[in-house]
Amino acid sequence: MRSREYLALAGRMAVAVLLCVLLLNAVPIAALPSVDQTNSPASLEKTKSMAEAQHEIIVLLIQKKEFEKAAVEANKIFEMKWPDDQEPLLIKEMRNLTDQFLRSGQASLGLKLIEKNLGRFKKSSSQAALWKEMGYLHKSLNQIDKSIDCFKKARDLEGGK
Repeated sequence: MRSREYLALAGRMAVAVLLCVLLLNAVPIAALPSVDQTNSPASLEKTKSMAEAQHEIIVLLIQKKEFEKAAVEANKIFEMKWPDDQEPLLIKEMRNLTDQFLRSGQASLGLKLIEKNLGRFKKSSSQAALWKEMGYLHKSLNQIDKSIDCFKKARDLEGGK
């Protein structure tokens, strides 16, 4: 092997080891080095990469039926410093995670996830999307009055009466 191949292999091994450590929950995500929070493309890509690894941890915890741990880990994605223009990506991730909780019979954890992170979303369209998501989750739990209230809040945020 040439030295460049050794370096590439060493880099892949380091990433694999880091992911294994995270999967074993030996190092909390908050203990990882902080990401430079400037709006540079490199910083954003690093944040996205960390969020991708975090997402996989959540999926695996749900697969193991460790739902409470998965919910704690899910919050970490939204606690990362994201530029404002990434709200659509975060809304998509929130919907994805709440859907996974719903399909696992854990709609209440999806509700808690949204409620804890709703204040992080600044755009009214993002807030409306999350209120709708809460409406769907309450509907799945047969909490009809709460569902109606959520859909009304979403409608109001979108300019309706």
